[in-house]
Amino acid sequence: MNPICTATTASGHPCKAQASRWPRGVEGDPQLCGRHLPVDLREIRDAGFAEAERRHVERLAARGPVCWSWGAAVPEGHGDDRSAFRAWHAGRCAVCGYRDVRLVEDHDHDTGLIRGLLCRSCNGREPHDDGLFRKYRERPPAQILGILLRYWDPLHGWAHPRSIETNRLDNHPAYALAAKLGERLEKETP
Repeated sequence: MNPICTATTASGHPCKAQASRWPRGVEGDPQLCGRHLPVDLREIRDAGFAEAERRHVERLAARGPVCWSWGAAVPEGHGDDRSAFRAWHAGRCAVCGYRDVRLVEDHDHDTGLIRGLLCRSCNGREPHDDGLFRKYRERPPAQILGILLRYWDPLHGWAHPRSIETNRLDNHPAYALAAKLGERLEKETP
């Protein structure tokens, strides 16, 4: 149960609001809500949370993805590469190792190839992290196993590698159409 604010309101009644969370290891814990917490204590609280987050990121960056410890043997008796890839993961996230039946296929947008299976939490954090996830991107499960699998998106179909031509901005069909129209106009213009 969360503690209740110990301050009294201007009318003299107990506040009864939920007290502000206090970071572990930071001295004090005034048991006050955000409205009654003085600015100097807010700064101490916020600095404590920022330090805890920095230590957490450092710990994550210091280790490698858990899939690096699983071995590189592709499981036998699984007909195709995709089912062997899933069997190798055994329902585990390639980064944190969490077992989840709803793993998502993480893929490289530049190549259109699947890198590994991730839990939803890791898949959401993957593009925004340069520590642990950078390591994962450098040596993902597909590379460990030597398997090349194209990503299938139920809304857009098979993923295609992004174009590296200078006249195309993206692999989106609208840009491809615009490029074709531009080429036609160049041919028709004297």
